[in-house]
Amino acid sequence: MIKKILFIVIVSFTFLYNLALLYVDENIADMNHDNIYNNCNKVWSARGFYSSKLEQNTVSSVNNAFSNGNRGVEIDLYYDVAMDKFIVSHDKPYLLKDGKLLSLEEMFLKTGTGHYFWLDYKNLDRLSSSQTQSAIARLNKILEVDNLKERVYLEGSNPIKLSVYTQNGFKTIFAFHALKESSIFTSVSSNIYKLAYYFFDISAIATQYGDIKDPKYSKITQENLKSIPTFLFHVPDDEKLLKELLNQEDIRVMLVGRGESLNRADRNNCQK
Repeated sequence: MIKKILFIVIVSFTFLYNLALLYVDENIADMNHDNIYNNCNKVWSARGFYSSKLEQNTVSSVNNAFSNGNRGVEIDLYYDVAMDKFIVSHDKPYLLKDGKLLSLEEMFLKTGTGHYFWLDYKNLDRLSSSQTQSAIARLNKILEVDNLKERVYLEGSNPIKLSVYTQNGFKTIFAFHALKESSIFTSVSSNIYKLAYYFFDISAIATQYGDIKDPKYSKITQENLKSIPTFLFHVPDDEKLLKELLNQEDIRVMLVGRGESLNRADRNNCQK
């Protein structure tokens, strides 16, 4: 009897899973992603262009990245509930920048206009509902200048919390940890994340590329995430690989390297 019940459960789950995938794939293929960054300059800078770890996420490193041709920069931040401020820092306790805390307002004020930002929102999933609303109100105030809301992307790993920001008009990136190509669960894992992306109305998806020999952004994952705007990080600094990725329509932004400052802004698929 138990075996029969288990069999029915497995068959029912498999049927519903495949039905959901069919529905989502058809709808994603028809979605309009024209409002998501789609420029031939796909390589952005991670935490700016710096010469030492202390310079990461600073005004000077971000300005260096823009000066060296990067259209956008990825920076790390936290929403501090007590201060009602967004603090630019990769770690907590916050890392001081030039001897003081660096707010997101100051970062935007001192880095010029017309730029794009990928904000790795470190504590997005740890805020309560009321704290999230306070953070949204603060962000709306900050992004009033220079039409920044159109060029800022918020990254988080909790689709439920992230969807609240999407509903409030922000561009959002659902970050997930794809499995290596060699894993037998790679296809199922990426499909589950795809379902979360769709049903929670996220703007784009992000994952790391992984190792060239056994990538996390594998052919399997690429096929499962087809037609979804993708932001890649930890992309190996390999010339052949970069050329291949630059020509993929779904890939909108890439961060090259890991734990190192590399300026690859000259790698693009622009018409010569």
